[in-house]
Amino acid sequence: MAGEEKFEMFSSETHFKSDSAEWLVFVHGFGGSARTWKKQTEFFSDYYNLLVLEMHSQPQFVDLSINKVCRLINDTLTYHGVEKANFLGFSFSTLVCLRFAVLYPEKVNSLIMGGGIVKFNLRTNLLLYLAITFKRWINYMILYRFFAYIILPRKNHRRSRSIFVSEAEKLGYDEFCRWVDLIPQTKPSLRWLDELDDKIGILFVSGSEDHLFLKDTLKYSDKMKNTRVEIIENCGHVCSIEQYSRFNDIVFDYLESENKN
Repeated sequence: MAGEEKFEMFSSETHFKSDSAEWLVFVHGFGGSARTWKKQTEFFSDYYNLLVLEMHSQPQFVDLSINKVCRLINDTLTYHGVEKANFLGFSFSTLVCLRFAVLYPEKVNSLIMGGGIVKFNLRTNLLLYLAITFKRWINYMILYRFFAYIILPRKNHRRSRSIFVSEAEKLGYDEFCRWVDLIPQTKPSLRWLDELDDKIGILFVSGSEDHLFLKDTLKYSDKMKNTRVEIIENCGHVCSIEQYSRFNDIVFDYLESENKN
């Protein structure tokens, strides 16, 4: 139609409950998809309006930057009429959500950081270096499987590891490289935490066996205002899949308590 506003945005699916219900936006992790939120969308669609992003399905976004990803998310919200929402990210996408909250604070009620990453430490910087160095020489799925085993090494992590490897197989080489190259742009994440509006609440939900990221989450969350950390025992990095029922209960209780404040 003539005069219709055009949006450059991510693909997404919506679950609409009512005009009075709050919005909950799902931002999948690197290599993930909307399908990795299956247990969450089944549960939260009874209580909230859901916008579930699908960020890997449009490879025409060739020149990505962290700020462009945030702009695409913002345009997706605008297209769907979402004025303000709670954001649920996982793993790498928690840094995307954090950057989004710095750039568009008026759109964010709260940040829920599943398997939250606060910063890249020595070990994770080494993994990033390996990914960037060898992405042109080694099949990307060999790299992805290697990283999946490093992040999720235990027997009880097998199911969540298998799901993410299966979803990553649909990525394709070029999309994998685009997002690997995006990761170094999140290194100022501690500065972003300082810039975050104090009115935006943050919930970190991590597994007790998240050996790469939990230590920094605990260290830096103590210095942050309006922040809560919940740890799921006997659980790895991808706690939204491995112990989805416990994860859902924690997030739901948090959102309900935030609504009462």
